[in-house]
Amino acid sequence: MLVIEKLQAVDIPNVLELYKSLIPFETSLEKSLEMYQEISMNENYFLAVAKEDGEVLDSVLGICCKCLAVSFLVIEDVIVKEGTRGKGIGRKLMESLDEFALKNNCAYAILVSSGHLKNAHKFYQNAGFTEHVEGFRKVY
Repeated sequence: MLVIEKLQAVDIPNVLELYKSLIPFETSLEKSLEMYQEISMNENYFLAVAKEDGEVLDSVLGICCKCLAVSFLVIEDVIVKEGTRGKGIGRKLMESLDEFALKNNCAYAILVSSGHLKNAHKFYQNAGFTEHVEGFRKVY
């Protein structure tokens, strides 16, 4: 049975394997455990995984940010593993982010996606993202 739940520390090695397909940065398990501790204590973060029969299939991160006018959701690290795409799992992860955003009174959600990920763009449009904006990244 498929479940969407907040990431547990025991699942971090599996999520790090998923990250290899998306994030070009190296990290250690120790560093990731430190980050997990920080994230898990901050109610503005929602780091979720989709699991089936205990196996981590997909993952997503949502961060509720606040400015003087509104709260908004920043979505990062949407990872829908090859072989699970098209089965509705990613949609369920996005719905869990919608619930988190509504619970935190977010006015809107934003995300960026690499220009070459055309299938991901279709997925985001199907999830309700409509505006096309220019995004920039500065790597430190």
